[in-house]
Amino acid sequence: MKRQYFLFQLKIFLTNPKNVGLFFITVVLALYFGLVSAPQHHVIEDVDPYAISKEYQDDQAFLKVAEKEFARADKGTSDYDPSEGAKDAVTTYPTIIKYDHERLKALKNHDWRLYTKYSSKWYQKMDNLIWVKENQNYMYPLEYYHNNNYKEDGHFGYQRTFHFYDGLLKSKAKLDKNVLEERTTLQRLQQSLSGWTMIILIVIVVLFAADMITNDQKYRTVVKNIPLSKRTILWLKTAVIEVGILFNFLVAFLVVTLCTAPRYGFGSFNLLTPIYTGRLYFKTPFVYQTLGQYYLGFLIFAVVITFIFIRLTLLLSLIFRNEYVAAIISSVLAMSAKVLYFSLGMGFVYPFLKHLPMTYFTIGESLTSNLSYLMDSPGWDFNDGIIPLVTLAIVIELTIWLFCQFRKVVLVK
Repeated sequence: MKRQYFLFQLKIFLTNPKNVGLFFITVVLALYFGLVSAPQHHVIEDVDPYAISKEYQDDQAFLKVAEKEFARADKGTSDYDPSEGAKDAVTTYPTIIKYDHERLKALKNHDWRLYTKYSSKWYQKMDNLIWVKENQNYMYPLEYYHNNNYKEDGHFGYQRTFHFYDGLLKSKAKLDKNVLEERTTLQRLQQSLSGWTMIILIVIVVLFAADMITNDQKYRTVVKNIPLSKRTILWLKTAVIEVGILFNFLVAFLVVTLCTAPRYGFGSFNLLTPIYTGRLYFKTPFVYQTLGQYYLGFLIFAVVITFIFIRLTLLLSLIFRNEYVAAIISSVLAMSAKVLYFSLGMGFVYPFLKHLPMTYFTIGESLTSNLSYLMDSPGWDFNDGIIPLVTLAIVIELTIWLFCQFRKVVLVK
């Protein structure tokens, strides 16, 4: 009977016009991401041989002028003193010119490991000059100027890029321009599956689940007297939704892969990616994990959060007997953290927010520890998030169990 009921519900689920519409919307969003969003993604720290060449030539030209100033001063024929710019150029330019020379040579020879090696050194050197020595002759790219946090964001960006390149050198994966610019399918998804993107995907899950109970009214004569317990029926409905959602997101993943992989490459699960530890002044501000490890953590979070919202929506639908109310309440919960207390810049946050499950619904921000940077506080990662998420799932399950104990509570009226 369980098998027959499952197949019956699955058929209803797959032929539901609302669900067909959600499948279509998901595919359209995947196409938009693969054909429009991913190609137009702006990479601040891109691989630009023309910019490197211009910097190399400009630095060489200015260094020659600076050396002439020092040569004039060394003659001792006057009280001439080299300018501050000349002094700075003689001190800092030789190292930067050396790194740029090696980077240009590596690009010419398509030696991506050599390019990565000297680019890593370049970012480390430049960040030290700007952040530590406060050298006014150097600046972070203007693209970091947002949220009135230019210098901190630039420092974070350069530190992350330095550690990202350093991680690539330690990994055994093949390197190319797309890997360095994080344009491969796996890398773009890692960067994109966070924030509002994840909230939208959660809302899609909620909409899939919203009418699973109320829809039985259309088939009242068929399902009214099925010899299955209420809890069993709810578990079978949950399984149906899980299958539908799995199919939906697998199709979306395939669409994104087909749109991006031929152009940028699929990427490698062996690539090392930097994870922020919570403070840039820590001895180790970033640690490494492979993309495979990252996606394992992502899948665990995704499964738990999907389960939470399916069961929560079923519970609310059971309580209110209205799919619209259930969908609205579940969607509001999904968006609550993003709307109510996620800051768009750095600043103080109340520590108790770390223990709320809503904080981790965006998944990607937690797993990359970008949330830790935004909250200006260590933690907020997988280890901090899994406990409140599992706790919420248990609370929902206990509530469903209690409701199912009451004889007055029926699934089909």
